[in-house]
Amino acid sequence: MKLVTVKQDPDGLKVLIAAAISGNPVTVIENKNITSGAILEVTEGNTVVHLHANSAVLYLLNNLGNKVVEELIQWEASELKPVLLPYLVSVASGREDKALRSNLQQLLRDLCDCNHINAQEGNASSIVLFSSLLPLLSEPCSRSLLEEYPLLSSLIQRLQEIKEFKDSVAVWYENGITLKPWIQQRAVPYCQTASTMSLLKLSSTSPGSPVDQAKPARASITAKQLASAESSWLEPLKYYSSKLRGKSPVLPVVGENNVMITSALPYVNNVPHLGNIIGCVLSGDCFARFCRLRGDNVLYVCGTDEYGTATETKAIAEGLTPQQICDKYHAIHSKVYEWFNITFDYFGRTTTEAQTNICHDIFWDLHKNGLISQDSVQQLYCGKCERFLADRFVEGTCPHLGCGYEDARGDQCDGCGKLINAVELSHPRCKLCSNPPSIKSSNHLFLDLPKAEEDLSNWLSSTSNEWSSNAKVIAETWVRDGLKSRCITRDLKWGTPVPLDGFKEKVFYVWFDAPIGYISITASYTNEWEKWWKNPDQVKYYEFMAKDNVPFHSVVFPSMLLGTKRNWTKVSNLMATEYLNYEDGKFSKSRGVGVFGDQAIDTGIPSDIFRFYLLYLRPEAHDTAFSWIDLQTKNNSELLNNLGNFVHRALSFVLKFFGGIVPEANPKEADYQVMASINLELEAYIADLSANRQRDGLRCILSITRIGNQYIQEQEPYKLIKPDRSTEDKERGATVTAVAANIVALVGIILDPYMPDTAKQIRTYFNNPPILEHLPSAFTCFLPSGHKIQEPKPLITQLNDETVKKLSEQFSGQPAMPKREADPNEIVKLEAQITEQGNKVRQLKSSGTAGKDVIATEVAMLISLKGQLAAMKGEEPAPAGKEKKKKSNDVKKTVQNTDAPQKPAEGTPVDQAEVERLQTLVTEQANHVRELKGNPASSKEAIATEVAKLLALKQQLATAQGIDPTTLNAKDKKKKKK
Repeated sequence: MKLVTVKQDPDGLKVLIAAAISGNPVTVIENKNITSGAILEVTEGNTVVHLHANSAVLYLLNNLGNKVVEELIQWEASELKPVLLPYLVSVASGREDKALRSNLQQLLRDLCDCNHINAQEGNASSIVLFSSLLPLLSEPCSRSLLEEYPLLSSLIQRLQEIKEFKDSVAVWYENGITLKPWIQQRAVPYCQTASTMSLLKLSSTSPGSPVDQAKPARASITAKQLASAESSWLEPLKYYSSKLRGKSPVLPVVGENNVMITSALPYVNNVPHLGNIIGCVLSGDCFARFCRLRGDNVLYVCGTDEYGTATETKAIAEGLTPQQICDKYHAIHSKVYEWFNITFDYFGRTTTEAQTNICHDIFWDLHKNGLISQDSVQQLYCGKCERFLADRFVEGTCPHLGCGYEDARGDQCDGCGKLINAVELSHPRCKLCSNPPSIKSSNHLFLDLPKAEEDLSNWLSSTSNEWSSNAKVIAETWVRDGLKSRCITRDLKWGTPVPLDGFKEKVFYVWFDAPIGYISITASYTNEWEKWWKNPDQVKYYEFMAKDNVPFHSVVFPSMLLGTKRNWTKVSNLMATEYLNYEDGKFSKSRGVGVFGDQAIDTGIPSDIFRFYLLYLRPEAHDTAFSWIDLQTKNNSELLNNLGNFVHRALSFVLKFFGGIVPEANPKEADYQVMASINLELEAYIADLSANRQRDGLRCILSITRIGNQYIQEQEPYKLIKPDRSTEDKERGATVTAVAANIVALVGIILDPYMPDTAKQIRTYFNNPPILEHLPSAFTCFLPSGHKIQEPKPLITQLNDETVKKLSEQFSGQPAMPKREADPNEIVKLEAQITEQGNKVRQLKSSGTAGKDVIATEVAMLISLKGQLAAMKGEEPAPAGKEKKKKSNDVKKTVQNTDAPQKPAEGTPVDQAEVERLQTLVTEQANHVRELKGNPASSKEAIATEVAKLLALKQQLATAQGIDPTTLNAKDKKKKKK
C-alpha cells in the first residue's frame, strides 16, 4: 500500500498510525500537490482503490459498521475540520482569527460532552481525533486553546504514550510539530457527507500505477444506484413540475404545493447589518428560490415595521416627522434588499389603511370573544411635554439589584440585559426634555393570554414538530412557565389607532400590531389576500427570524389568531436562527463596528459573495461570527479554486476542442459511477433545503464541483483529444467533456438559491435553455450533443490580503479622536471640578454615614476627572488602582485648594456649541458603557472607570447648561430618603 501525502499533514499521520496498529506496512510518497492531505492507494487484484484518510483508517482497522466510531469520524470531517483548518491557517499566518477560535471552542466543548471518547482501544475515532488536534500544540495561542479542555489534553497525552502513536508521531514530526510545511497546501475542507465513511473502487488500472493527485473517496455505489444513474442519463427524466414566476399576483392553486413565506419585519428606523440580513430576509429568500425551483407555488412577502416608539424617537433625533422617517428608511431597506437579490413578491410597509382595517377586525373578534380586558396602569407622565412617556422616552437608573446602570431604558437595561417596568426606574428622566416625570394612572387594554393557553398548547403540540429546535424550545418554555395578560395599547400618537370608546386617544402596542403586518402587506399586494391567509388546508406557511423574535411569533401572534375563532392560516414551519456576530464582538452602528447593508454595497465585493458566505455561516445551531480572513479563505478556496475553476475548465474544453459545441457522449461505467455520486449529493441537497438546513445544502453543491474537478483530473480529456490519439481515445475525451459540461449545467440550477447572479451567468453560458430553470430529481443529460455554448469568463475574483486588511480596518470601529491643543480655560475649569470633587470625597469619608458604594462612585469620578486633566495636558494619568490606596492627605497634595464656585454664576450665558459638544460626548460615552456592560469579558474595574467618566461628563454638561451639578446627586439622596 502507498500513502501519498503532503509532508507532516495530519491526515497522513492518521493513516500512518492506523497502518502501525493494523500491522500493514505502507510506503510513504510525498506529493505537495495533494490538496486533500493524504490518499491511501490499495491494490485489490487488478483494481486500484484510492481512499481518503478517514476512509483509509476505517479500512485498515476494519471498523466499518461500527456506528459510534463512524459518527465521531463523520463529525470530525463535517463539523470540526471546516473550522479547525481555517483556524490553523490564521495561526500559521501570525493573525489568529478570534471568530474562528470562538467557533472552535464551541466544537471542542461539544466533543468533551461526547461519551465515546476513548483512548484505550486505539480505535479509528481516537486516531482521527488525535491526529487532527495534535497540530494545536504547535503555537502558543492554539496550545492555550487546547489547554482550556483538560479532557482533550489528557486524551492526547495518554494516546502519545501508546507505542504505535508515539513512534508514528516521532517519524512524522521528526523536527517537532509545525504548521508551515503543510498548512498552506491544504484546501479548506467542505462538509463531507456520510460518503466519506465508505470505499469506492474508483477505476480499474494496472497495479502500481502512479497517483498524481488526491482522489476523494466517494460513496460505495450499489448496482441499483448505478443502473439508476444510467437510466437518468439515457431516458427522459421526471422533473419536479417547476412553476416559473409569471403573472402577478401569485395566488394559491388547488392541488399544488402552495407555500407562503414571510421574514421578520425589520424596524424602519435603522439600517440592517449582516446579522439582521441572514437572520431573516436572506434565509427566507434562499428557501423561496429553492421552492420555486422545485415547482412550488410560492408567495414571499415582507416589509418595514413602521409604527411605535422607536420611530417617534428616531424622528425627534433627526428633526423629521415619523412619516418622513418611514419614507426615508423604507427606501434604504428596499435598496439594500434589492442589492442582495432578495426576491420578494412584495415588499410593503405597515403604515397603510389595510393595516388599520385588519388590525381593527382582529381586535373586535378578540373583544367579542372575551380575550380583551381593561386595567389601570401606573405610567410616567412628563408635565413639561404634557404626555405620557412610552418606555423608550424614559431613561434612568436600573432598579435591579447589583446593576445601578444610569442610562437604562424604560423597557430594558442595556447594562444587565433585564426587562424593566418604566415606573420602577430610579431617577427617571424624560428623554425629550430631561425633566423628571411623575407617576399617573392610565387605563389600558390587555390581551388575556391565559384564556387562549389551552388552544395554544393544543395547536403547538400538533404543529411545532417541524419548527427549528430553538423555536420549539422557546415556545414550550413560555407556555410551561404560564402565560400572562399582555398590555396591547400605548399612549402614543404614531401607531394604529384603537377603535374602542374611551381608548381612541391611544394606539396599539407594536407587538400586537406588527405581526398583523404580514397579513396587511399581503392585502396591499392582492385584494384576494384571504386565499392565502384564511386557507390553512391549502397553504403551508413558513416564517423566518432570529431567535429573539420567536416568543411573539410562536405564542402571542398565534394566540391572537386562535382567539378570533376564525380559520386563519397559522405558521406551520417557524425557522429561527441564532445570532451572527462580527469578528470577536457585536455589530454596532454607533461605534462603526461591522458591515451594514448600505455599506456592503460600497465594498466592491459582489452581493453573491456576501450571500455565499452568510449562508455558509448561517447560525442554525449556535452563534457564528463574520470574519474577513475567513471570508477571504472561503472565497479563494471554495469559490475560486473549487467551483469557479471547475466551471471554467469544463466549458473551456468545449470551446477549445469542440468549437463551443457540446460533443456526443457515450458514457461507460466509470462515468456512471461519477453520476451516481452526484445523485447522492443532489438527493442530500434536496433533503437539506427542504428541511431548511441551508448550510448543508450549500456544502452539497461544493461537493459536486469537487467531484467534477476530480473527474477531469482523473480522466484527463485534454490529453485524450490530442490529434495523435486514437479514435477511441478521442471519443472518450469527448464523452468526459460532455459529462463535465452537464455537471456545470446542474450547478447552474442548484446554485441559484445561494448565488443567483453567478447561477444566472452559468446558465447564460448555455444560452438559457428552459430545462435549466427546473430542479431535477437526478443528474441527466441537460445538454444534448450539438448544443451551442458561449465563451466562459472567470466567475470569481480573488480577494487579496491588501483588500481584506483595508476592509477589516474600515469596519473595526471608529478611530481615536485626534488630539487637539489644550484650551487653558478648559484646564482651569477641570481643575476647579477636581477641587470640588476632591472636597466632596473628603467630606463623605469623614461623615461616617456614607456607604462604601457611594464613596467608591465619587472616588471613581474624581479619578476620571484627573485622567481627563492629564490627557488634556498630554501627561500620563496615574493608574486607577493606586487611588484606592491613597489616604486623604495624599489627595490634599494632588488637589489644589481653590475657591471654585459650587454652581454657575447667575446669569452666566450658555455656550450652545459647548453644550452640543458635551452632549455628543455624553452620548458616545453612554453607548460605550452599554457595550462594555453587554460584553462578558469586560472587568468590573474597566466598567467602573468608564461609568465614572460618564458621570463626570454629565456634570460638565450640567455646568455648561447652567444647572448646578450638585443637584444631580441631591436627587439621588432625596430618593434614598424616601
